Amino acid sequence: MPRHQTHWGHVTIPRRLLQPCLLLLMMILVVSCSSPAPPAPKETVHELGWSRIALPESVAASSLAAASGTLLVGGRTSTGGDHPALFTVDASGTARPVSLHPNSPYAKVADLASLAARGDDVVAIGAAHGGAHANFRWTVWAGSRHRLNEYPQTFETFGGQSAGGLLDIVTTSEGAAIAGTWAARAGGLDAAVWLRQGSKWVRQESAGTALANTQEIQVAPRAANGAGAGSTMIISGSVITFGEGAEQRAAVWIWPNRSSAWTLQQLPDAGTHSEALSSACAQACWVAGHADGKVAVWSFDLARSAGTASRDSTLPSLEIDTDGPGPRTVMSDDRPGVVFSHAGSTRLLLSDGHNGWQIFTAPSGSVLDATTAGGSLYAIIRSDNVVGLWTTDLSAIH
Repeated sequence: MPRHQTHWGHVTIPRRLLQPCLLLLMMILVVSCSSPAPPAPKETVHELGWSRIALPESVAASSLAAASGTLLVGGRTSTGGDHPALFTVDASGTARPVSLHPNSPYAKVADLASLAARGDDVVAIGAAHGGAHANFRWTVWAGSRHRLNEYPQTFETFGGQSAGGLLDIVTTSEGAAIAGTWAARAGGLDAAVWLRQGSKWVRQESAGTALANTQEIQVAPRAANGAGAGSTMIISGSVITFGEGAEQRAAVWIWPNRSSAWTLQQLPDAGTHSEALSSACAQACWVAGHADGKVAVWSFDLARSAGTASRDSTLPSLEIDTDGPGPRTVMSDDRPGVVFSHAGSTRLLLSDGHNGWQIFTAPSGSVLDATTAGGSLYAIIRSDNVVGLWTTDLSAIH
């Protein structure tokens, strides 16, 4: 027998073929004896009871705000022609209209797209399409939970060739402010802020501040909030950086008070495409958005915000619509929550207070706004072009 052959039973196999044959046999045995890997466990989704709050049939709600434990609901109604609508909703779910007094043509057909309140003081932004190009025509309102007046502004206050858009109206201990965008000196749009002076609104200069575009960074603000009971204002959004390729990264702009400078924080662990879309503060500040198609939550210490931001690694990996209104950050006592939508389903993520999160059901559709008031969570959800106002009791969740 040649020395390069091996006798195996009645078969003579050349040794140069023996090793590949044995390897193939082992692979067959491994494949035949192995069972498929078990699927990854699904996140537990808890059922949560929701009830719909009755608003007049013609009302389409757009915005929410909490005012001393009472819910404010802004929007527009089509009864007798399109015109703005504002309601208060008490703990029993009873909705009562607030008297509105428009004083300019576009205010009479406006949608109350953003609301803010501090104590009994209420402010709002109205939006209506108009003009040859059907651009937004913005109106500003102020008053109380019982009456809201519109205060006409000059066309150039929010409009004209340099105009961008308005995002939100907020209130802090130093007064009301509006966040939006305005044409940058070097092109594009800067983030912009307007402050109230009497009945007039005056835009602040963005150039030379963290709100402005630079050669390295393009700013993209998306929403604004007041940070709790203090003087801080927070704008959420993203920045586009131009390094080895353009990247969109979640960011927040923080204004501790009106005598200080704006600071920009690019949020950590933000992936290659991310945005911050809403914020809420208690003992800490929480920011909700998305990163690479998944829900993302960051937090930071408001008192010493620089360098304290971190992304919550315990958040379940859940897909989110990235082309809609975006998630809404809410607070239940000191626990943060996020209401978000994906592919027609809406969910509530609520911190369990022990470095974890619980997932709860919510009415189907796309969430437009959400807030908490008096221990209840309220959400405006659109489904099949029908907008509904829904509520659930958070006090029973432990």
